[in-house]
Amino acid sequence: MKINSIRIVDFRGIEDRTFDFNSQFNVLIGENGSGKTSVLEALAAAVNPYVAISQGRNIRPIRKDDVRIVNFGPSIEKKTRTTLFVNGEIEGKEIEWVIKKSHFDFGFMQGDDKDIKQISKNHFSILSENGGKDLILPVFNYLGCGRLFSEPSKSLKTLPKGSRYEGYYNCLESASSIKRFASWFKTMELSLLQGNETAKWRAQVIKRAVRNCLEGWETIFYGIEEDQLMAMRSTSQHEILPFNYLSDGQRNIIGIVADIAYRCVLLNPYLEHEAAIKSTGIVLIDELDLHLHPKWQRTIISKLKETFPNIQFITTTHSPFIIQSLKNNELIDLEGKEMTDDYEKIGLEEIVEGEMGVKDAHKSERFLKMKRVADQYYKLILEGKGNDNTNEINKIKNDLEILLIPFYDDPAYVSYLESFKHLLK
Repeated sequence: MKINSIRIVDFRGIEDRTFDFNSQFNVLIGENGSGKTSVLEALAAAVNPYVAISQGRNIRPIRKDDVRIVNFGPSIEKKTRTTLFVNGEIEGKEIEWVIKKSHFDFGFMQGDDKDIKQISKNHFSILSENGGKDLILPVFNYLGCGRLFSEPSKSLKTLPKGSRYEGYYNCLESASSIKRFASWFKTMELSLLQGNETAKWRAQVIKRAVRNCLEGWETIFYGIEEDQLMAMRSTSQHEILPFNYLSDGQRNIIGIVADIAYRCVLLNPYLEHEAAIKSTGIVLIDELDLHLHPKWQRTIISKLKETFPNIQFITTTHSPFIIQSLKNNELIDLEGKEMTDDYEKIGLEEIVEGEMGVKDAHKSERFLKMKRVADQYYKLILEGKGNDNTNEINKIKNDLEILLIPFYDDPAYVSYLESFKHLLK
């Protein structure tokens, strides 16, 4: 399944915007408050009709807090209706659906989403009849900024065998946790000790995916004696560390990759070793660069593409290193600027200034502030030069002193500017 485009009307801070998406990778950029996370939330709500059928309830409906608020001056009022118009593709066929939430619907969502719901019902029926051996279920996963990939402090229970639809558990909740994956992984490791071949290939899919994406690390496993997730370095000593000992960036990559691969395995068990490679679906990641060193920011997109080639990723970032690894049809600027460059071939400074709107990126903010203060200082000197009014001269001198206060830690800079005071009488 892919989403080709979405039109978002009166959703959070978005009045009426349409976004077209690349079939494999998309990165949204824009200043804080421009609506990047709102687009991801709208996309999560857009796939809710499909997931809701399998779960028997709405997982991520349009909520009352999603309805756009308008400031009319004397009052702040909510719009009467929020609407999502979606164009997508599932099983090679184009499909369109509409989701609406009206103030007058008393909590129920309306719209024309019967087609996508019917597809989901058909899939449910196939699984009920024969387990769906030839059916590839779409993967959905929303990894928000609140994702917490830290090892649970308490001992984890094992998970019993369940439905393929377990792969949709909390899939549209932005505050992701590694707890359920860790419990499942523990179950697989214990099953391996009993000679369970299914558990063997399932664990291998996870380990291969993590190894592909986490440079310098060989594998992860659930330590039975330690009763926690463990990670092994790719060194001659094969150093082994508890998951909690890893850096935030390392845990973040493992958490993202393992969670996606785990859902691929649960949803499409008949693909066996190729579950991560052949599974289709949509993964939403807010701030892909979260906690990642610039070196990893440069490679994370290519590694995700290689590891999950049939998954459509829609992500956000503030990192020029992420942008530099993109093709022009993979970048979406929420400020409305048309993206035309091949970013793999241009420098970071050009990206920061041209695409991210940061002027004089090659200079520090302090340097730019010093230049602005120097300009103001010289302007005041020129205003006072030749002025015989004592009160005005004293005011100018006072203003000059105030300008220099933030730079008293740089005596050379202060002394240089003060050397022009002799021009004042």
